[in-house]
Amino acid sequence: MEAVLAAALEGLGLVFSWPNILYPIAGTLLAMFFSALPGLSGVTLMALAIPFTASWDLLQTLLLFGALLGGATFMGSVTAILVNIPGKNSNAATTLDGYPMAQQGRARTAIGCSATASALGSTFGIGMLILLLPLMRNAMLLIGPPEFLMFVVWGLTTIAVVTRGSPLKGLAMAGLGFCIGFVGLDPRTAELRYTFGSTYLSDGLSLVPVFLGIFAVAQTAELMASGKRTISGRSRVEELTGSVREGVLSVFRHFGLFLRSALTGTAIGMIPGVGGTVASFVAYGQAAQLAGRERDKFGTGDVRGVIAPEAANDAKDGGALVPTLAFGVPGGSGTAMLLAAMTLHGVVPGPELMTTHLALVFVLIWSLFFSNVLTSLLGLAAIGLFSRITVIRTHLLAPVMLGIAALGALAYRGRLGDLLVAFGFGVFGYYLNKHGWSRIPLVIALVLAPLFEMYFHLTVQLHELGRVYFWTRPIAMGLLLLTVLSLGLPALQSARARREQPA
Repeated sequence: MEAVLAAALEGLGLVFSWPNILYPIAGTLLAMFFSALPGLSGVTLMALAIPFTASWDLLQTLLLFGALLGGATFMGSVTAILVNIPGKNSNAATTLDGYPMAQQGRARTAIGCSATASALGSTFGIGMLILLLPLMRNAMLLIGPPEFLMFVVWGLTTIAVVTRGSPLKGLAMAGLGFCIGFVGLDPRTAELRYTFGSTYLSDGLSLVPVFLGIFAVAQTAELMASGKRTISGRSRVEELTGSVREGVLSVFRHFGLFLRSALTGTAIGMIPGVGGTVASFVAYGQAAQLAGRERDKFGTGDVRGVIAPEAANDAKDGGALVPTLAFGVPGGSGTAMLLAAMTLHGVVPGPELMTTHLALVFVLIWSLFFSNVLTSLLGLAAIGLFSRITVIRTHLLAPVMLGIAALGALAYRGRLGDLLVAFGFGVFGYYLNKHGWSRIPLVIALVLAPLFEMYFHLTVQLHELGRVYFWTRPIAMGLLLLTVLSLGLPALQSARARREQPA
């Protein structure tokens, strides 16, 4: 433990020395700009930065990439709250309550809450990473495909608790989400399925244009159809309610929820390939589930619906570094770019990195932490400017929102088909809202369907080969128990509510 503490102090000194500190500052500002534009996420920026850093020192590269990894998370929530356009897929869950808060004139509260939950969530995730450093190799050896499968199944149970209205409608939307998620290559046979002869569908439907359509385009159409003068219904900034102070304090008022969500984000971040989208939706679903009789408030502008996804989304960065540094297995797309940059400089994750070069590991960790805190502070400072968007006239704002959505869809892969998908799902999402069908089960199922299929087939194949026996793995059984409890808790809460009602 003394060696870890010494390496942590050495890494801290390297990050905050001159001129090293300029690299995370520059990386943070660049990541904030990119992540505010739909389709141009921090991952895109990291991919562009890899060739430019080939001639740099390893220290400079880690300083920059730590900042790029951390600086891209918070800004995407600002556009999600203000105009219902998630800057990243992982910010989509924030739109569910963040945008209704903006519609109620409480944008400052929502952004203040998001900034605080993001900063504290990042702190929690990085703290867990530091605690796990001495144990991570042994701990990760206990987790395999069965555990990953049960993590995904546990996430799927949130569908039953975040759906407002008819459970049958929720199940129908979840089934539709699975159908859409299974489009493309079969992971077992590599054969095309459900593509109807279209080459565009051979890779499946990308989440970016689908999310832009079902959230941004659909909400813009709803805003125009509503006849509201502005998003918030107010015409002057002075008429807006809520405050930054209220948003900051709300995180501490619901600190138990914050801790659960941050822990969920850290744990899910450790699962290779899952990422912040799953973490944020699972945390949102758990928050709704544990709200009991207040569950119906979620989706209508409840501040808890902002705390949960934002805390999980930022905490997952620390968790994602665990498999990346211990085994060289990226926890998500951001850590995949980080791993590519490290490989370019001859760094091999594993025992040598965690012992001989432990100080460099902490350079990466402190740069990530500094970037997350800096983005939140800058976001808090600019809340007054951000909130003005909610009093812009609808006839002026709506074309800009549609233009940003179209730009994000095209910029993602440069395919015209993505633009058509975005606007097609926009029309679909508009009619779902109009007729009382929740989009949340569809979105969650769409995100989790490929992961569920992959880990399910891996688990079955390993079982058939006699390499893995599901019923003898305690972590998998514990997650199965949590899944059963998640499904049974709403029924118990409903039964208790009926008993408490006067006859």
